[in-house]
Amino acid sequence: MIDLMRPWVFVLLPLPLLAWRILPAIAANAALPVPAPIRGLISGLSDEGRRRRRRPEDLWIKALGWALLVVALAGPYSRDSILVTPTGRDLMIAVDLSASMEQQDMILDDVSVPRFVAVRELLKDFIKARKGDRVGLIAYGHEAYLISPLGYDVEAVAAVLDELAIGLPGHRTDLGRAIGLAVKTFDAEQDAGRVLILLSDGEDNSGELTGFDAAVLAAQHGVRIHTIGFASNIEADGADVLRNIANNADGVFFWARSTADLAATSRAINEMEPTERPEEENHILRDWSLYAVAAVLLLLAGLIVQEIRKA
Repeated sequence: MIDLMRPWVFVLLPLPLLAWRILPAIAANAALPVPAPIRGLISGLSDEGRRRRRRPEDLWIKALGWALLVVALAGPYSRDSILVTPTGRDLMIAVDLSASMEQQDMILDDVSVPRFVAVRELLKDFIKARKGDRVGLIAYGHEAYLISPLGYDVEAVAAVLDELAIGLPGHRTDLGRAIGLAVKTFDAEQDAGRVLILLSDGEDNSGELTGFDAAVLAAQHGVRIHTIGFASNIEADGADVLRNIANNADGVFFWARSTADLAATSRAINEMEPTERPEEENHILRDWSLYAVAAVLLLLAGLIVQEIRKA
């Protein structure tokens, strides 16, 4: 949608008509030296110009040129994408893609679905709401892969979730490897808050670097870890692992037994790690005035060429 910075400028539209009706005739022997093409345009406002026989298209071209000039003066502009207000936070999300996430023990929209399907749909909304954060995505199992580097394009990060599949990084779970990759991915030189959200079904059954040791390493690098255990029934040992990781990295452990619990967990994390909420959103503005000016110049050039040919 195109708006105007100075809509009041449109009161100038009838100005040429008023000048044509009111201004006195220009004397034929006027002493002011004026180039012939411009003199031809000015003389159109005089009585002599009125008596001349003009081509109707010339009048329409002049009227269109004047209208475009007024439009340019009115300052037409449109709002493009919203300017993001950086929060100064780097947020990495690590998603478990081990074989256990394929268990179909969750309900989403009254339909039984695998754990990962429920996680994927709810994470999309969570990620899209993180405007202002630099958000990244890690998929892990036996291995850990950086799927999406840290960036402000949260829509793109959310879209990547549709490309993930169970077993892509291996069928076992290595929490330590996922945490270690997140710590290496965060830019230690950048003055930003570093937060890792580690989502798993509670298993930790492989890896040389344990989840506990990785959490201590993360804390040393200023990384805060919130852990989410997502399963209808998490083993006590698995819950203890996730709880200890969060406790040792200045984070919070959440146990989500259902999709409703996971949605509530997302809201709780949003409250603990708030994003900027400006009262008015700032947009990138596109100025269309130059296009109107360019059209006016083309019309003026056309008229000058015609006057030169007549001379």
